[in-house]
Amino acid sequence: MPRCVILALDHSPLSSVSGPLEILLLGARLAGASDWQIEVAAEQQPTITGSGGIRLNAHTRLADVEQAELLIIAAVGDPRLRPDALEPVTLQRLQRLHQRGTRMVSICTGAFVLAAAGLLEGKQATSHWAVSDWLQQQFPGVLWQKNAMLTHDGNISCSGGASAYQDMSLQLVRDYFGESVALQVARTVLIDADRHSQLQYRGFMANRQHQDERILEVQDWLDRHGCEPFTLADLAAQIHLSERQFKRRFTQAVQQSPLVYIQSLRMEKARQALCSSRRQVEQIARDCGYDDVRFFRELFRRSTGLTPLAYRQKFARWQP
Repeated sequence: MPRCVILALDHSPLSSVSGPLEILLLGARLAGASDWQIEVAAEQQPTITGSGGIRLNAHTRLADVEQAELLIIAAVGDPRLRPDALEPVTLQRLQRLHQRGTRMVSICTGAFVLAAAGLLEGKQATSHWAVSDWLQQQFPGVLWQKNAMLTHDGNISCSGGASAYQDMSLQLVRDYFGESVALQVARTVLIDADRHSQLQYRGFMANRQHQDERILEVQDWLDRHGCEPFTLADLAAQIHLSERQFKRRFTQAVQQSPLVYIQSLRMEKARQALCSSRRQVEQIARDCGYDDVRFFRELFRRSTGLTPLAYRQKFARWQP
């Protein structure tokens, strides 16, 4: 009897638990695969306290799982903010199951658990774009594909942002029950089957978690004037540094070069303008500091994976 176990840790967003459970149950039912056993496992206690304090009764405990065809690790929220460390016994159990041939799948920040267990070393993986840089720092031996919606490397698969549980669950239905069943599930649950990148969902998150007060001053100024004409020499002069010294100091503090930081900030302004206003793309380009509209369009496409007009059509708060 094929067994699928969904591991839910305390503080997990429960949509990444119930979502895969429901999609896989639907796939198994449509495929007539009544022999599939799909259940939720907790770490130690039989009850899981999810985000928002919601409690969920698990079918089993991870410690009692000796064999499984498939193990899905639900998202764990922001791993940087977890109040508790991962249990060593949990990591050891994951390692043992992996050695026994269990296919491992992570949903969103569940990749943090796989990485902590050492199972992603030297493998391609993805997670939520907002924590991708932090994960890269914590686990430099992992081949992080920061913009990928899904990754597959051997018998380990990872999915990106929180709603990517849909993409991953649909892929699992496809893998185990076939393409026709996957299409039926996609139509039933209203899942888009064409999401391949997180680029279009990424936002600009300025790194201000450093202690360089002078660079923070420059970041404050850029928040207010980042789309106006200026040079890196102008920024350097604000804090009485040479341009070369400024570039080195800014990059060391922010973990991005000034040029990449400024372009990212401007692209965020452009995304906001496309979603909230009816201004023409040419006007938005100029408002964001780009007189060369062709260059702006190329930067925007590289930043989001979409053209400005396609981005507006997908995310505008009003109907284009």
